[in-house]
Parts: sequence; C-alpha cells; structure tokens
Amino acid sequence: MKLMIGVKAVITNNINQVLVLREAKYDEGTNEGKWDVPGGRINPEEPILFALQREVREESGLEIEVNQLLGVAESFPVIKSETCHIVRIYYQCTKLPSELRLGSDHDMYEWVSLDNLDTKNYMSEVKEMIEKVL
Repeated sequence: MKLMIGVKAVITNNINQVLVLREAKYDEGTNEGKWDVPGGRINPEEPILFALQREVREESGLEIEVNQLLGVAESFPVIKSETCHIVRIYYQCTKLPSELRLGSDHDMYEWVSLDNLDTKNYMSEVKEMIEKVL
C-alpha cells in the first residue's frame, strides 16, 4: 500500500468566504465532480508549509498566509488499481493579493459562505473543515 501525505488550505477572503474547487477528470483523480479546497501531496524532504503554498499556487494561482492548523484526516482510495493510504493536513489560510486562475486538476471554483455551503457535493471531511473556519 502506498502512503501519501497531503496538505490542504481552507482559504478565506476579506468577506469571510472560503474558496472551493471542483475536481476535473485527470489521471490520478478519484473524485471527479466533487468540491474540495486547494492542496495536494507533499514531496519527499519538502517542508509542509512550503508544500501547502506551492500546491495552492499550482491549483489556484493564489498567494496565501498560513494561519492555523485545523485538523487531520485520512482515506484509503484506489488509485490506478492500487489501494493508497492518504493523510491530509488542513490549515486555515488567508488570501493575499493575487489573481485566481485554475490549474488543470479543477474545472470550476466558487467562494462559499454559510449561506450556500450546503449546495455542493464535497469530498470527505471538507465541509467539516470549512465549517470550523466560517
């Protein structure tokens, strides 16, 4: 079984909304059409917060300030016929001045608030992490 460790950013803007991204179809994607927050895998020997900022930049084009640890979650998806153990570390972050542009792993984005949080089909614990921030 392959172990992967990832970092996720629950990013707020200046009007207390959180950025969510809809997963597109791609090679290692297992949640096409579901909504998530930006983030991804930590590379070997890469510091966690560096990986978080890199992944957010790759997936959304945004620059962020990392504020606090929100929680840790895990799952055991099958990726390319192999069961994987994925550990995800969530951080609350603030959007810094930068322009949003989606990377190839996602096909839509939206800023959500408590008012429209329930309108999306989220990956695993994402909604719970967003609720901790809002």
